Amino acid sequence: MTENGAKTDSHERALGKAVRPFAIESRRKESEVITSFVLRPLDKEPPAPHVAGQHLTLFADIGAAGRQKRNYTISSAPNGETYRISVKREPEGRVSTWLHDEAVVGTILDIAPPAGAFVLPTGDERPLVLLSAGVGLTPMVAMLEALAAANRRLPLQFVHCTQSNATHAFREPVRALAAAVGAETTFFHTRAGKEEVAGRDFDIAGHLTLDWLQTHSPIAEADYFLCGPRAFLRSFVPGLATSGVPAERLHYEFFGAVEDLFDESASAPPSAPPTAPTVAARRSRAGAGIARQAIGDALIDSPADAVVASDAEGAITLWNPGAERIFGFTEQEALGSSLDIIIPEPFRARHWEGYRETVASGQSRYGAGDMLSVPGLTRDGRRISLEFTIALLKDEAGKVTGMVAVLRDITPRFEEMKALKKKVAELQRPSEG
Repeated sequence: MTENGAKTDSHERALGKAVRPFAIESRRKESEVITSFVLRPLDKEPPAPHVAGQHLTLFADIGAAGRQKRNYTISSAPNGETYRISVKREPEGRVSTWLHDEAVVGTILDIAPPAGAFVLPTGDERPLVLLSAGVGLTPMVAMLEALAAANRRLPLQFVHCTQSNATHAFREPVRALAAAVGAETTFFHTRAGKEEVAGRDFDIAGHLTLDWLQTHSPIAEADYFLCGPRAFLRSFVPGLATSGVPAERLHYEFFGAVEDLFDESASAPPSAPPTAPTVAARRSRAGAGIARQAIGDALIDSPADAVVASDAEGAITLWNPGAERIFGFTEQEALGSSLDIIIPEPFRARHWEGYRETVASGQSRYGAGDMLSVPGLTRDGRRISLEFTIALLKDEAGKVTGMVAVLRDITPRFEEMKALKKKVAELQRPSEG
C-alpha cells in the first residue's frame, strides 16, 4: 500500500538471511489505479508468518534508479504459501509505477519479513468497525479474509470511501467475505458517475462524516481501525477520540508524526542543505574564533531545550539540564532508562516499530530538517506536546549506534491553537433562534 523510499545496503545487512527472493506469481488489476501482485518464495519454503494488517519490506532493482526499498501492506490473510500486495499507482512513485508498468509474472523481488502492530484484537468481546479510504482498504481486506478463514463471527462494519467505480478495488470480494462472516458493508462514492447505481455500485453518494459514524456505528463499545490518506485520518482519528472512543479502541495505520493527525498546522519544508564551500568557510571562521566543541558543549549544557541521546536499544545515554527541566526526571533517574519514561503508553508500540526500523536501515524518515510534533510524558504523569528533530549516531562502518534528539515543550502554543480553533468553530456555528 505505502511507498517509503530509503537506501538499502545497511538495512539488508542488518536483516541478513531474513531477506529472501520472491517471484511475482500473478498480477491482477483491482481498479484503474490499484493492481495486486501475488508473491511466492523462490526457495519453495513457506514465507515468514504474518498477521493480517501487517506490512512487508520489498527491495527492487530498477535499472538506472538502482536498488529501491519500499513498505507495502499485505492485502491477503496468511495462507502459508504466498503474500499478496495491492499497490496504488502514484504519479511520482518510482516503485509503484515500475510495478504497474514493467514488473511481470516471474519478476524477482527481495522480501524482508512482515512487521507492524496494526492488527486485530485476539478476542471477540467488542464490535469492530473497519474504516478505510482509497488504497487504505488493503489491510482491511486482509483482516476480513482472516476473520472468514477463522470463522470468527462478531458484530462488524466494513466502511470504505473511494471516488467512483473506476477507483473502487475489491468491491465484490469484500461483499462476499462480509456475507460469509455476517458483516455489514457501506461504500461511499465521493464522485459517483452518472452510470453508477446506488445499492448496486455504492451505498451512499458523497463523503463519510463524523455525524454518520456517530449515528450508524457503536461509538460506545467498538474497536475502530482506520487506514487511508492523511486528510482522511485527520478528519476521523481526532473526531472519534473527541466522540468518546478511548485510545485503546482507536487503531490507525499512518506513516508520519502522530500529532499531525491532531493539528492541522503543517511543518515548513526543509531548506536546501549548505554547499561544501559554505560549510568549509563556516568551519574556518569557527576555528578562528569559537571552537565547534565549545558550541556543542554550550548547547548540551543549556536548560533551554532538551537534548536526549539513546543507544541502539533505546536506553538513554545523555540527559541534559533542558531534559530535566521539561520532563522532571533527574540525570541519575534517566540515564540507562528506556525512552518509554517520556513516551505516553498509547504511542509506544508505534515509536518502537519506527525506532527498530531506523536502526536496522540506517535511514530515518525524519531528520532532514523536519520539525516533528509528538506527545510526551513527564515524571508526574502529565501529557505535554513536543516539537523535536533527530540525528542518527553511527560508527565508522555506518552502523547506527544510537540517536540524539533536541526537544522543545510547545504545550502552551498547542493549547492556544486548540482554543483558537474552538473559538473559530463556535463563531462559525449558526446561531439558534
